[in-house]
Amino acid sequence: MRVTMTFHGPFRVSTGQGRPGIDATVDPENLLPASTLKGLMRRSAERLAPDLPDLVRTVFGSPRQPTAWSWESAAFPEEPTIAVRARVRIDDKTGAATRNHLMYGEEVWARTAEFSVTRHGLLPESPGPGMSEDDHLTVLACAAAGIHSIGADRRRGLGWVQCATADPDLDEALVARFTALTEQWRKHRA
Repeated sequence: MRVTMTFHGPFRVSTGQGRPGIDATVDPENLLPASTLKGLMRRSAERLAPDLPDLVRTVFGSPRQPTAWSWESAAFPEEPTIAVRARVRIDDKTGAATRNHLMYGEEVWARTAEFSVTRHGLLPESPGPGMSEDDHLTVLACAAAGIHSIGADRRRGLGWVQCATADPDLDEALVARFTALTEQWRKHRA
C-alpha cells in the first residue's frame, strides 16, 4: 500500500536531542521515521475502532504477536526545507513573555511525502473473525486516511496533514468494507 501525505504547513518530528542553540532538532536524514508513521496509523485505527483493541492488535501487532506489515520511512519527492522557529512562553497573569522561556526548534517545510506499507510475514491468527489480506489493507488504508496531524506542536500550527492511499484507494466501497468489518468484530465480541 502506498500512502501520500500532503502537508498544510511545517512539521517537526523531534529527535529528542538538542544541540547548541537549538532546543528541538529533527533528523535531516530521516525526517519521518517508519516507527512514527506506524504509530500514527495505529493511533488512528484506535480512534476509528475504539472498542475493538483486538482488531487493532491483529493488524498492527502486539508484544506477543508481531505485525505482518512493514513500514518504510517517508520519502520526499521534492527536497524539504529545514527552518528554525522561535517560541516564547506567555505568562497567564501578565500576558507577557515569561523570563528565560525562549525555545528554538527546527521545523520542516515540504509539500508531500510518500511511504509504503508492505506485507513481510504471515497474517496472524485472529482472535475475532478471520481476516484476509484485503481486510488488513482495509484497516490500514482507513487508518492512514484518519491521520490529520503529525509530530510536535500540533496545537501551535505544526504538523497538519492529509493522507491518501493507493492500492487500495480510499473510496465509499472501502469505507463500507471497514464499517462491515468492524460490525463483524463487534458481533463476535458480544
